[in-house]
Amino acid sequence: MGDDFTCIMDGVCTVLIKMFTGIIRELKDVRHIPQMKKNFISIGALEAHGLQFSSRDRVLKMLKGFMVMLKDVRRNNLYYLKGNTVTG
Repeated sequence: MGDDFTCIMDGVCTVLIKMFTGIIRELKDVRHIPQMKKNFISIGALEAHGLQFSSRDRVLKMLKGFMVMLKDVRRNNLYYLKGNTVTG
C-alpha cells in the first residue's frame, strides 16, 4: 500500500456499480479489504475477465467488443470511475 503495511483480505464478492449513464455493471471476484479507505479496480483483473482498455485525452475506457463497460477520468495521475457502487 505504499507504506509496507500488510492488509488482510476479508473475502471475495460481487459488486454492483451504477455507471454515469444509469446502467448497472457487475464486477465479479472483488477482494474486500476493510482497512483500505479507497476502492481500487485492477485493470489486469478486468483484462483477465476479457475486457480490453483504451486510453485517450485523460479518459480510460474498458471495452468488451465495441461496448464501453467502464469509463474513467484521469486526475492527478489516477483514473476515477464515472459511477458509484450500488448498496442495499
